[in-house]
Amino acid sequence: MRELKYKKPLWYGVLAAGGLIAVAAAALLARRLVNGSFAVIPLAVLAAAVCGGGYLIYLGVRALRQTRGLPQQEKELTGAKAKREQATRAIAEAKQGVDRQFARSLSAVILILCAFLFLWAYGKAQQTESIAQSTVISGVQYERGTVISIDDSQYQGQQAVEDVPVGKQVVTVEIKSGEFKGRRYQLTNNLSYLYGTVLKEGDSVTVSFSLTDGEVDSIVLQDYDRTLPIVIVLIAFLVITMLVGGKVGAKSLLGLGLTILCVFSVMIPLLLGGAPTILTIVETCAFVTVVEFVILGGVNKKTICAILGTMSGVAFAALFGQIACALTRVNGFQMYVANPEVEALLQLKQGQDPFYSLQIGDLLVGGILLTALGAVNDVAMSISSAMNELMTVNPNLTRRELFKSGMTIGRDMVGTMTNTLILALVGGSLTLMIYLASLEPSFTQFMSTAFLSVEMVQMLASSMGVILAVPLSVLIGMLLFGRRQKAK
Repeated sequence: MRELKYKKPLWYGVLAAGGLIAVAAAALLARRLVNGSFAVIPLAVLAAAVCGGGYLIYLGVRALRQTRGLPQQEKELTGAKAKREQATRAIAEAKQGVDRQFARSLSAVILILCAFLFLWAYGKAQQTESIAQSTVISGVQYERGTVISIDDSQYQGQQAVEDVPVGKQVVTVEIKSGEFKGRRYQLTNNLSYLYGTVLKEGDSVTVSFSLTDGEVDSIVLQDYDRTLPIVIVLIAFLVITMLVGGKVGAKSLLGLGLTILCVFSVMIPLLLGGAPTILTIVETCAFVTVVEFVILGGVNKKTICAILGTMSGVAFAALFGQIACALTRVNGFQMYVANPEVEALLQLKQGQDPFYSLQIGDLLVGGILLTALGAVNDVAMSISSAMNELMTVNPNLTRRELFKSGMTIGRDMVGTMTNTLILALVGGSLTLMIYLASLEPSFTQFMSTAFLSVEMVQMLASSMGVILAVPLSVLIGMLLFGRRQKAK
């Protein structure tokens, strides 16, 4: 492959592949539009595939131009010294350009294949039947509204709860969206230390319409509409990330967006439809890892090492999590101690086929995998990048010396990354932990609670994935980067 990169037949093949991909994706896109299917996600994926095919054609044309003069320049290597030096420089520049086009072509092909794989998985996820929650109630419809006036206010601060306003407001709200747009309703805004916020004229709010057999049964003022503030915070995050990170920051944001898209548009619908929980989450982690690393670094030894190291760490986190769950006799059902939503999922499960339904018991290990993925990604890529730099600075390192240096770097990461994971999980359960501490349980009672077992399994299994990702990534890096000869 090293010499094949500089041959024209390879690049003619790239041109053909790019044309085929662009035509196929364009045909699928046109077919969807003709059939009246205007789903945003499939159309965006197909449009990206069309652009990817065009990008392959562009890379192929550039590579052909750069290889065109190589035979003549190689002939000049036998001429005068000045011509030989000039020809050597020209050949080196041309080959560097071809190398770049080849690496970009590999990345483009992999991302295009991932796009079609995502499109297939998305179609499969969308075919999942909705779970019927009731045969009478059609559902709840949420609309946006604006506070026109404050008609009555009966609330006061409670010193016992940090002076949080408790009581109610009576407000007039004008609906700004949906079939009830333009209508005005007088609604009650309940205030408590657990919910609600004091409203003012002009505030945007959300209103829910409960529909029974297609008719409005009740109207409830839900809460202050936080859409715009969240969008402002999100835009600030995006801008700062791109300003500080530059092109790499923009690529990381693209990878983050694709991860969120995969989780919410593919993984969760498949899980609700009864797909195997652990297998589906592992496949999602693998897909996200490949796409994210190829976007960030292209296709090279460093990226391959990071991908293999990440998936190895995630696999061991899954294995350790399952063993720990078996030993402590906990599973996803015991998570109700910290997450009452499990009971609501049980109600949804009742409307499904018992042999192909949501697998709540495996959600504990599945959550461990998602929790560990980000930290394992960081560790694997950091070690891969460090080992690549070590070989660049000192190409004479033996594999044993490279492994030793990689482990030295990895050990420094273990403490901080494990600490980060544990503190993140503790922070997420801080309120409940403070409550349990206030009960002053005995050591035996506390150690026997399902809550502690679930939290310990989550923390330790995720950390185990990070810890084992270090030697695995170092071993893979040693095999990929290391050289067989001994150091001088």
